Order: sequence, then C-alpha cells, then structure tokens
Amino acid sequence: MSDHSPDALNEQEIFDAWRSWAQQELSPRRDRADRAYKRAMQARKDEVLWQHAEIMERSHQQLQDMWARRDPYFARIRGQMQDGVGDLFAVDLRVHRYHRSELFPLGNREEMLDISHLAPLADLVRNPAQKDLEVTVRDKDFYQWPEARNISKIRVINCVVEDIELEDDRVVRMAPRYGVIFEDRVRRRLQQSAEPALDVLADVLDREQNAIINHRDPNIRLIILDGPAGTGKTVVAAHRIAVAAPPDSPGIYLSPTSTLRDYVQPVLPRLGIERRRARALSVVDLATMMWPDFPWASSLNAIVPDSSWDKEAWTQAFSAHRSGSSAREWMRTYRQAAADLGHTPGAQFGLIDVAPLLWMGAWAHRPRPQPDPLWVIIDEAQAIPRLAYEAIAEWLSPSVSWILAGDLMQQGVQELGEWDAIEKALKISPNQVSHLWLRFSYRIPPKIHAAAERLRLAVKPDARGSESVSWHSHAGEVAVSLVPKDQYAERAKTVVTTWIEAGIVAIAILVPSADRISPWDTVLRQGGIATQVLTTGEGYRGGVALATLDAVRGLEFDGVLLLEVDDHAYPKTKAGARNLYTSLTRARRAVHLFSEAPPHGTPSSWLAVIEKPPTSRR
Repeated sequence: MSDHSPDALNEQEIFDAWRSWAQQELSPRRDRADRAYKRAMQARKDEVLWQHAEIMERSHQQLQDMWARRDPYFARIRGQMQDGVGDLFAVDLRVHRYHRSELFPLGNREEMLDISHLAPLADLVRNPAQKDLEVTVRDKDFYQWPEARNISKIRVINCVVEDIELEDDRVVRMAPRYGVIFEDRVRRRLQQSAEPALDVLADVLDREQNAIINHRDPNIRLIILDGPAGTGKTVVAAHRIAVAAPPDSPGIYLSPTSTLRDYVQPVLPRLGIERRRARALSVVDLATMMWPDFPWASSLNAIVPDSSWDKEAWTQAFSAHRSGSSAREWMRTYRQAAADLGHTPGAQFGLIDVAPLLWMGAWAHRPRPQPDPLWVIIDEAQAIPRLAYEAIAEWLSPSVSWILAGDLMQQGVQELGEWDAIEKALKISPNQVSHLWLRFSYRIPPKIHAAAERLRLAVKPDARGSESVSWHSHAGEVAVSLVPKDQYAERAKTVVTTWIEAGIVAIAILVPSADRISPWDTVLRQGGIATQVLTTGEGYRGGVALATLDAVRGLEFDGVLLLEVDDHAYPKTKAGARNLYTSLTRARRAVHLFSEAPPHGTPSSWLAVIEKPPTSRR
C-alpha cells in the first residue's frame, strides 16, 4: 500500500532527482574513466595514473549498479548531533545496505544517499538508541563529513531512523521505525509459494544479522555462521562479503552439491556479490577443475563422502607411485595409490574419489582458480568432508579469508564433530576465528520448528536455543502416517494431491536412497503426479521434486513428504535423527512422514520424538 504522507512525497521528489542526475552522470563518468585509462596506457609504468583510472572505473561501476537496481538507499537518518569539540550540526542522510557513499547535488546542498556498512552511521541505522559514534581515520578521509574538523567522536543528541521502501521506481512508503519494512516483507514472502531461489531473507536483513555483517576485526580469518535451518546463514555470508571484502575482490561460493550451487548462483547478485566477483562451485567442480582430463562419472550430485584414509596415508601412497606429470601418469598414480590403501576406483571416477583427488591436486600444486580467490564462502559447511577441507586449504592461498555457513545438526553419516575440527583442517588458530550464532528461524513455521527442535535436543540436550519468528501466517503442519503396505502408495499420492489443491505447490518427495527413486517415480506417475527427479545435477525448476536428502540440502519447499521412514533408513542413531531433522527443515508449510505399519513395518523410533507434544525448556 502506497504512503501518500508529505514525507513520502518529499522522498519521491528526492528519488526522482537522484534518478535524473544519475542518468545524466553515467555518460560523463564513463568518458572520464576511458580518458583516465588512455592516459595510463600511454604512460605505461605510471602507477599513480593507473590508480586514478581504477578509481574512475569504480566510480562509474558503482553508479551503474545503483542505477540498474533503482535502489540507491533504504533508510533515512534525521536529527541533531554534536562533534568532538561540542559544536552542533544537523543530519539528514540516506543510508544504503552496502557500497561506498555517493553524493549528488540537490538544490543548494548535497544529499548523501549511500553509506557503507563500514560507516558508523550505518551502525546507527541498526541501533537508533545508541548515543556515541566512533569515526575512524578511514571514515574521516573517505567522507570528509560534516567538514574537516575534530569528529573522531560524535554524540547523537536526537535522531529518527526511518525505513524507505522502493518498488518499481516509486517510494511505496516510509515507516517510522527501522525494521518495520523488513518484517512486512518477510510476512509477505512467507505467504507466497517457495520458488527456485534463495529463502525469504534474500532481500532483507534483521538487526541480529546486520550486526554479524558489520562484525569488524582485521585479525579474523574465519567466520563461522552457526544456527538452525531458516536463519539466513547463506544470505548473511554473502552480505558480509559484499560489505567487508575489498571492492571487486574475487572469491568462491562453495557448496556440497551442484543442486545447491545452481539454487544459490542466480541470487548472489541480489546479495551484493556481482557475478564477476564470485564463482559458484560445488566440491565436485573443484575436483574436475583440478583434473579436467580424468574420466569422471556423469552423475555426481550427492554429498561427497570422506575418505577412509587421512591425508598422510594418501600422501605416502602418492609419493610411492608418482611417475610423471601428464594426465595419464597422474591417473596411474592415483589408481596405484588407491589400490595400496584397499580401494579400487572404477573406470570412471565417482563421489568416493573426489576427496582424495582433491588432496592429490593440492599435493601436486595443480593450478588454482583464476583470478586467485581472496575469500571463500562454504555453504552447508557441515556436509564437506575433512579431507576436502584440508585439500582446499592447502591448494588456495594462505591469505584467503573464510566464511562457513552451516548447522552441525545437519551432519549425516559423515560426522565432522564440532567446528574446531574444521578450524584445524583449515589451519586457522582459535584466536583468528569468530563463531557467531543465529537463533531466529524465519523460514520454518512454529510447529515444524518445534518438531525439529525436539530432535535437536534429543541428540544434544545442551544445544543452543532457537525459535521461529511469530510472523508466519500459518503454524505449519507435521503429520505422521503408519499405513499397510498395500495402501502406502495411494495414501502418499492423496497427500500430494491435497497439498497441490491447497496451494502447496513446491513439493519435495524424499526417499532414503537413490535406488528407491525409480520405483517411486513409476508409482507417482501412474497416479498422475509428474515429478522432477533431482539426481543428475539439474537445478530445481519448481513443482514436485523426487530426490534423496543429499540432493535437496540447503533448498526450501512448501511441503516435504518423507517416504519409508523406518528404522533401517532412519535408525536410532545421531545420524538418523540428523537426517530427519534436515528433511523436516526443508519445509515452509507442511511435512508428512510415511512408514509401513507394524507388524510388517518397523517405523523409525525418532517418529515418537517428532510427535511428542512440546515441553517447556529451561
């Protein structure tokens, strides 16, 4: 609903003025950048001219990005402040999510529309109650604001922070409190069907997440974003890079599967990471990049398993058989080394070969991805094997900064233990690590979240608490059906049909293993339900997907239907509970678990935990 208040109309005039100015300013900036590059080319070795040319190029590119998005700011600060010598000055500024500041002329004054997360005024947006701002030397040099005088400390006398919502080149409304528009956007998004894109936090961030993004310590090389499903860990990681990493710094977004890679890749520009900065890769992509001439199997979309042997054993075996540097000779080295350790690779290399081949590539100093990455985001970090971590750390530059986004509860059969095991694998000392916890799950509605939390506490009674936000338009559904074998398929089809009629159209039907996909695909198609089978690395296109859990890690759906939830597929072990937890938390509206009824079936013991009424937690 549009806001027709005087403030909103005034804001529209300012936005229209900015849009007109930006359109006129783009061409001159392009010309200035081109002329600067021409002078630098002629001078060749004049470093100052090259630096000037790069500054001119960034100035153009920044404005081009802002113009393309038609979104130069997202909050307004108005009030009175006091500088370090006691002088009062007025403030009326616009603040953006990231990017550096951008001034444009408006009448007889300058409007600052864009302030980086690194600036203290952006801190003020996130916490309007704070009274003292620390301005660093970099901030003073960069902004020169309010003027060249002692402003290392600023006192906030009075201040109002307003949300500004822009949509289709219009100021839709202004909200009198920071966070209101965020909450409303999430509410609207939660009412929509899940799409083949990132979760509900792709465009908006809350205060807790913003605080993590703004976390500053130059000594930190590893940030661990820990938290339950639906807390926006991927989004926070990408925003963190967008605001904290040097402009245009190259990096890698790494995922455990190609499905998750394809799911996130289109959304990265919306999160502030331009395509030219980030390469979205899976763990398998890294291995095939190292060894492009090796015979790889065609379908490698499941989780890469850890090796039965550590890096020392593989290194010793490789050293014993290394004979040359050609692809054929390296292939022979790997096959002979694997045979020494008791593993016989097939004619084509599969998932079980990925981690050891990553280590062989790192040990052999295979060429790194270019441009050389300065940062790496690892999504679903708990699903990456230890040997792969050790290989990647050995392979990439020792100056790389890392962000791990994950939930240890979502470990499967392959258990890394606690986060410190990954820290050691990456060779990062504890004093260079920042471990941050996100506790608000936006994607998971209360009933599904409560069932998942019961599983979490059953596995780890001292686990940190988390909660579902109260903004969901529905509480969510969790149902368990124990049915005779001859009714199993028909009941499953009934659930899917009922969901689709109710608007639950993005659906994942999960089976316990890849060999169960074909039989269930046949049954469902015979019942008139067409599915997209997620086993070949093809990205999820929406609708009904039939897959194993590994293929949908990190994805979201309106409804999740779990088949064959018995003690064989989900035993009474930590791994069994974790797999159920991960499956449940893929859902935004409904979960239905099916198992064959006794005496012929043996339902998973964890079903009793899922169905148990919630209890108070101390």
